[in-house]
Amino acid sequence: MTTYNNPHLSETPMNTLNKSVQQFTTVYHAEYGKGKVVSLTPRQKDQLVMCFFPKANTHDWCLLSALETGTDDYMSLQPVTHEAPKDNLSDPLQAALDNLFGGRR
Repeated sequence: MTTYNNPHLSETPMNTLNKSVQQFTTVYHAEYGKGKVVSLTPRQKDQLVMCFFPKANTHDWCLLSALETGTDDYMSLQPVTHEAPKDNLSDPLQAALDNLFGGRR
């Protein structure tokens, strides 16, 4: 029997990613709370992670590399204690917008 080099069986960058995040891994969102990983989709040298958050009944996506390194603004593998990032508006500008549009958000 002849053995051929199959490129799909060799170690590729996709196969060498950390396997700590897989389907049904628990994730935490700054706004939506606790959720689960639904799917991982290869995207060039990274993977796109789709998560479902049952309390908010919504989905959100992030990159696997950002999730593993903790650099995503909204999602984390650890419980998120901070709120979502604030708008980068100065206080006088925010006050003017609030007066113009009638109150707080």
